[in-house]
Amino acid sequence: MTQSMEIDTGKLDRLFFSGIGGSGMSALAQLLAGQGKKVSGSDRKNDRGESATLFAALNRQGIELFPQDGSGVRPGLDAVVVSTAVESDVPDYRRAGELGIPIIARPQLLAALVNSRRGFCVAGTSGKSTVTALTAYVMAGAGLAPNFIGGAAVANWTDRPGTGNALGGKSGIYVVEACESDGSITGYRPAVGAILNIQRDHHELESLLPMFERFAGSCREQLIVNADCPNLARLHLTGLQARIVRFSTQDRTAALAAEKIELEPLSSRFSVAGVSFACPLPGLYNVQNALAALALCEAAGVSRADFARILPSFKGVARRFQVVGKKRGVTVVDDFAHNPAKLAAVIGALNHWKGLRRKIVVFQPHGFGPAKFMRAELAETLAGCLGPQDLVILPEIYYAGGTASKDISSRDIVEDIKSRGVSAVYFERRAEAVGFIAGEAGRGDVVLVAGARDDSLTDFCREVLAAL
Repeated sequence: MTQSMEIDTGKLDRLFFSGIGGSGMSALAQLLAGQGKKVSGSDRKNDRGESATLFAALNRQGIELFPQDGSGVRPGLDAVVVSTAVESDVPDYRRAGELGIPIIARPQLLAALVNSRRGFCVAGTSGKSTVTALTAYVMAGAGLAPNFIGGAAVANWTDRPGTGNALGGKSGIYVVEACESDGSITGYRPAVGAILNIQRDHHELESLLPMFERFAGSCREQLIVNADCPNLARLHLTGLQARIVRFSTQDRTAALAAEKIELEPLSSRFSVAGVSFACPLPGLYNVQNALAALALCEAAGVSRADFARILPSFKGVARRFQVVGKKRGVTVVDDFAHNPAKLAAVIGALNHWKGLRRKIVVFQPHGFGPAKFMRAELAETLAGCLGPQDLVILPEIYYAGGTASKDISSRDIVEDIKSRGVSAVYFERRAEAVGFIAGEAGRGDVVLVAGARDDSLTDFCREVLAAL
């Protein structure tokens, strides 16, 4: 597979994306199509008739879609770009090999783009999509014309021809996520990098820490770090080329220290060195996210006053604490939370909900491997964040296809939760949970639907609302 250091992005004019429906893949494809590249692609979700809105949006931008059977991989292509979720036995992959077409992993292509420009890379096991989106949104509002590739749609940009998770700008600034799950974080050499947090997710901490240290050592101008994360203190950050800028909600010695923090059900407020910020996102974790975005924007030349002016109009990111609706006194919230730290953060934000009677958490684990890896922590977190009056509902683990070993079930996690004294219910078929939730939920309840990778969870939220 082609390595990022060998990629000359200026010579890639005709590209085929295998697995183009993934959030990162679709964003990069749209950005390159907007730059005049001839982009096409395939995805098994499209073959199954899923995510129709996404694929229609790609079509509107001139991106031709093919079945994921190798038929779209044709002579004349400069490269086939593959998602890290695509197995090497997929027909697109094999066909590229037969034709001698270079195969490039999406993270390698993105790193090659970012490293040849002025990159602003956001790393961490939680919060990347929100911080990346907010940073790009404020930069755009301040007139910096950034390029942006995110992991989820920015609500402010969903009325554009694209899907809202990419933005083509006229500057050399690239605002992107640097992901640790596939190890691609180590391929970036950004001007400015941010590390939001480090938690056991996808990998053990012993494997994660060297990745983040290498990322820190690759930053050229500034490294922005969260002083509130204990695991960040384990990084060896001496002798770096970049200047370290710390942000915190607790440590008053940090360069960006939040004070006068007020947490509301759907928003938060805080101040930094006397400047007040009205953040339209809830929870202490989003105060930390806003501080990280502030540091990134200041590194690009955005004034603190401009950040405070633009921040309140940010509408958030798809499936990040999005209120889908309210009916019969029951509020339904959609969120991407899928690891213990994210679940704890979003469930904790509900503690500031006025008039809350109880929490009904619907959590769909996002793959058999991750569910097995995080089983004990998931049960401990869900039980620890909820009380005896609350309820946890787990549909069966989401299966996106491929060769995953199905050696664990949501039923196992439910039993773990129940053994800790919290009510939990398992449903083999998610659709069967809709009527159950409608019967259980009452005035003052919040139904939180959480899980990753499965776009149809938002449709599930709407089904619950309709049943209410």
